[in-house]
Amino acid sequence: MYIGYAEERVAYETRWFVQKELDILGSRNALPEDFDAVIGMLEQRRFPVDQAVSRMVSLEEAPEALRSWSDEPSRVKKIMVCLD
Repeated sequence: MYIGYAEERVAYETRWFVQKELDILGSRNALPEDFDAVIGMLEQRRFPVDQAVSRMVSLEEAPEALRSWSDEPSRVKKIMVCLD
């Protein structure tokens, strides 16, 4: 997801979007209270994260998790990389 605008041109391999069936989403014009509402939903566990995210991994585990996703893409919905 892109939030806001990049100051410089962004380039990437488009074939990954077809092979991995990825989506690019953009967001703009959101107000701070919009983000507060979404964060509140997550904190209150009103969003089914367990159904939307297949795996939660640390930054150190991310390369292996992405390799396994690449090997068997149909077994993975989304991988969340936790930075804390």
